[in-house]
Amino acid sequence: MNMMNQLQRLCAGMCLLFSFSLGALASPAGHIDFEDLSKYYGEPKVEVNLNSTLIGMVSSLSKREDPEVSELLSKLEFVKVRVYKLQGDVSKALVSVEDLSKQIRNDKWQPIVSVNDERQKVRVFSRMTDDKIDGLVVMVVEPKEGGEAVFINVVGEIDPSQISKVTESLNIDMGIAQ
Repeated sequence: MNMMNQLQRLCAGMCLLFSFSLGALASPAGHIDFEDLSKYYGEPKVEVNLNSTLIGMVSSLSKREDPEVSELLSKLEFVKVRVYKLQGDVSKALVSVEDLSKQIRNDKWQPIVSVNDERQKVRVFSRMTDDKIDGLVVMVVEPKEGGEAVFINVVGEIDPSQISKVTESLNIDMGIAQ
């Protein structure tokens, strides 16, 4: 085989490998990128980024204690949480919720909860593929003085009736006032 053929095969192999790598790096269905509000409100008070490996570890550790929660967690791919303490102007957080709501509605996400009152603005959306929820987004803004903006994205096969068990096992406060 001449040098040119070897070079062509090497390039073709690298392109194929690169394309598989890009596919692996692509965001999973149900993943949402939240706007970074730290430039307005400082670093998040809470920041959680759990990938499937870390979630799998939590699932394994909880298997004996709570097999049901372990099973629920084993179906998750990613959990992302951002909580900002609102200082001063809350409009950036409110605009972020509205902009993201419009964007994900256009991407066929289904609104589940929408609350607009003086105490809080809440948006909850789900994304379905083949009759299964594979993404959940929760956004809460408490516009009062000292309030918070909470953004949560859960990716993976989600049983809606079990959401509270998942969030409790990961120690995530959904931020929705009762």
